Amino acid sequence: MHGSLLLDLQNALIALALVTPRVLVCLVILPGFGLNTLTGMAKNSAAMAVALPAALPTFAFVRDTAPDFLYCGMLIFKEAGIGLLLGVILAVPMWVAQSVGSILDSQRSPIQIQANNASVDRDASAVGAMLLQAVVLAMVQAGLFVALARMLIESYGTWPAHALSPPYEPGHIDVLVKRFAALFWHIIVYGAPVLIPLILIEFAFAVIGVFASNLQVSFASSPIKSLTGLLILLLYWPTFSHYVAGDFAGLLDVVPELIGGGKR
Repeated sequence: MHGSLLLDLQNALIALALVTPRVLVCLVILPGFGLNTLTGMAKNSAAMAVALPAALPTFAFVRDTAPDFLYCGMLIFKEAGIGLLLGVILAVPMWVAQSVGSILDSQRSPIQIQANNASVDRDASAVGAMLLQAVVLAMVQAGLFVALARMLIESYGTWPAHALSPPYEPGHIDVLVKRFAALFWHIIVYGAPVLIPLILIEFAFAVIGVFASNLQVSFASSPIKSLTGLLILLLYWPTFSHYVAGDFAGLLDVVPELIGGGKR
């Protein structure tokens, strides 16, 4: 009796080790759950809690087939790859917000102020870090991270953790390419209302600098560009957060989109 219990416990631990890497890698990439935000036991507990519904069918697979270490290693590597793919795709709206803030910082002032915040990247600018945290907060308030957990759980039904090969034909990389194309397109579209006035101010000071040769255009225009950029960003924030949250909600349908790509 005790031997059977220990064997079931071993199979349960193996099943949990197989289903956790997908969610863990995805959460590590997302800015709201990165290495600097959730650390140690909190991050691992969140990943195991999300992946727990997929542990039961994986436990049945481990109990019936008893896979060896090589096959388990291949499954874990596959799960980490799926988590990397989902994390990169879902992080696109947040990277857009951070990029818009970084470009705004580079336009409004020649002196870059880095964000002294452990929850964002070390190279992130001050406005970029502020926009990133504001977007994450807006997504939490909209309940999109609950939908993110639902999407991750449903992904196990699309491609189970114990299946090494995908349920559809591989090679449908066009979805990922379209998402990266949308990343650069959204940086331009979302950043244009903030950046175009700053460029016009820079152009006006450049024209003034032609007639006033002693005027240091870059430093003279910095206060005006800073005030203008922050004012426009404050007025633009409701529209910006609405569309970024909408893009993130649309990305939650990436798993059905991948299935549809495989069935064509």
